[in-house]
Amino acid sequence: MQRHIVHIDMDAFFVSVERLRDPSLVGRPVVVGSSEGRGVVASASYEARRYGIRSAMPGAVARRLCPQAVFVRGSHGLYSKISREVRRVFEAWTPLVEMTSIDEAYLDLTGFDRCYGPVLGTVDRIVHQVRATFGLDLSAGIAANKLVAKIAAKSAKPSGVMMVLPGREEAFMARLGLPEVPGVGDSLAGRLEAMGLRTVGDLQKLDRDPLVRAFGVTGDWLYRMARGRGGLEIDPERQPAKSVGHSVTFNQDTVDRRFLEAVLYRLSEKVGARVREKGLVGRTVTLRLRYSDFRTLTRAGSAGAGTDCDAEIYERAGRLMEPLLERRVRVRLLGVTLAGLRPADGQYDMFALERQQHAFRFYRTVDSVRGKYGFDSLKKGPGLWLTGLRSPDEYDRRKAG
Repeated sequence: MQRHIVHIDMDAFFVSVERLRDPSLVGRPVVVGSSEGRGVVASASYEARRYGIRSAMPGAVARRLCPQAVFVRGSHGLYSKISREVRRVFEAWTPLVEMTSIDEAYLDLTGFDRCYGPVLGTVDRIVHQVRATFGLDLSAGIAANKLVAKIAAKSAKPSGVMMVLPGREEAFMARLGLPEVPGVGDSLAGRLEAMGLRTVGDLQKLDRDPLVRAFGVTGDWLYRMARGRGGLEIDPERQPAKSVGHSVTFNQDTVDRRFLEAVLYRLSEKVGARVREKGLVGRTVTLRLRYSDFRTLTRAGSAGAGTDCDAEIYERAGRLMEPLLERRVRVRLLGVTLAGLRPADGQYDMFALERQQHAFRFYRTVDSVRGKYGFDSLKKGPGLWLTGLRSPDEYDRRKAG
């Protein structure tokens, strides 16, 4: 049976969602992110990309490249909500849906041509349904495996659909530059170029053995990749993340202990909210702190049998941070991670039953309010006076007021 693997990529997803919220942004160069201080670009519209703006670029650089660009902060909670709703559309067509990120998915439509007709028309209808329902643009690639489908979707951008016919995978791959292939990073591309290999077509001229001798296991992958052979299986139940973390780089380095504690609490809240959303608890809290001299320290501590509680994450992270502040060097970056994740089993410690049940009801209410009105609609604990995660001066002005 001919395999039909579809890769769907929602084009400039964050920007598309922001344009749904504010239609005046349509047609304008839009950047999701901040141009202030050390802010970075999370996403850019195609109008902004024409100026050379790319994701992960410093926001200040993006502002210089396109002074007329509109910068918006973005809302990860809203993006996640819409991503989940889009997934439900995909699952109405096939139960084999694997979301690889908030804006990318694989669908296995193998055999569904008996129900829906030719696969190209089916994918076109799926794309149209998402556009009509959510107002989002997306591109899709169809092939016999995940690798070629992903590259086809990228080739179809923006807002297109491309199908690589069976038996044409090797010819399709041959035209690609090696850096265009997912999994070929700068280091590997540099080593291949040093060998005179610049395109996948160049790589196709080599046998497997010399590639394995030069690159080991990676050489075997390079041989198969060059011939358009990739993974087939769609995993609708992907393994849960091994950790959940949040970090922030400050606009200005600081030794303000009150501000650092407030930021630490807010980061702990964000970690706790994401863990609860996934139905998980974590056993290890990790603190990451970078000083102004770029020395970076990581400290970890046990969270017992597991927790998803903001206050407990903060308490353990605070203990880890306290001795690091004795250095009296300004802090540039702060991060909190909860690792050792496992499914929450709903069981309670019999010696702390009432407290744990109270915490469960409390956080369920907090998450419900924030899910409806946004994360910053409800503030608590040391983060009560925090207006932003990046500026200690803003924190001081709010406290003084």
